[in-house]
Formats: sequence, C-alpha cells, structure tokens
Amino acid sequence: MKYEKILVALDGSEGSQQALEHGIELAKNLGVELTLAHVLNETPYPLYGEGYSMAAYQDSIEQEVRQAATMEKSHGEELLAKARDAVPETFISVKTELLEGEAARSICSYATTHDMDLIIMGSRGLSGFKRLVLGSVSQRVLSEASCPVLVTK
Repeated sequence: MKYEKILVALDGSEGSQQALEHGIELAKNLGVELTLAHVLNETPYPLYGEGYSMAAYQDSIEQEVRQAATMEKSHGEELLAKARDAVPETFISVKTELLEGEAARSICSYATTHDMDLIIMGSRGLSGFKRLVLGSVSQRVLSEASCPVLVTK
C-alpha cells in the first residue's frame, strides 16, 4: 500500500505528541501530504440544581457556554499551531483542521471524506473500569476507520 495522505489526530497528550513525531517522520520520508487535526470537545450546558427555573438564567447560561466554546476553539487552534510549527518548513503540503463532534466519529469521517491513506494517533492508556465502560478513542478509530490506523504509545 502506498501512503499519499496522512492524518495525525492530536489531543495535546503525550501520546499525540509521539503520533505527531511519527507522522512528521513518515511524511518526510515518503514525501506525502500531512494533515494535523484536533477534535473540539463539545461544550456541555452547565447543570444547576433540580427545581430551579432556567428561564431567569438563560442569557447567563448561554453566555457561559459561548465563552467555554470560544476557549475550547482557541485551545484547539493553539495546539494545531504548535504542531504545525514542529513540522519542518521543507514540507510540500501540511494542513491543519479543527473538527467538531464525537472524537472517533469525527476522525473517521474526516479520513473517509478526504481519502486519507493512514491515520496516526496516540494511545491514551485508559485502564480498568474506565476502559471497560468508555473504551478509548484510539480503539474506536481502529474499529471504525476505513483506512489503516497507527497507534503510538
């Protein structure tokens, strides 16, 4: 199989930093397109005590949610900018993408839509009960992706 388009999924963890390093090296050696992507966390509405009327606080709640979403987007842009800065200037093609939605689904959907040949991502290393109940993003991408997946650790 020939890799021409590589997607590196980043979340700011140590594992995703290792994925970035592997992605850069592989793309450099193969002379292929590299896409760096980060999935924005969904901004939940704050929960207030049961029995309280939300109507009186609706504007304040919406402002809180907008501020949280703005901060999340800013964090994602900063993470991608740092990752982009780690890529040597001699690269032919490097793109950055901010994705939205559930992480595994967003990564797989982007990879399919943009005909990616390989997804590289880090392993978070969830353990015990948390892994049993929640699984991990890397495990879900491994099972749902339509292209090969390289998980670093």
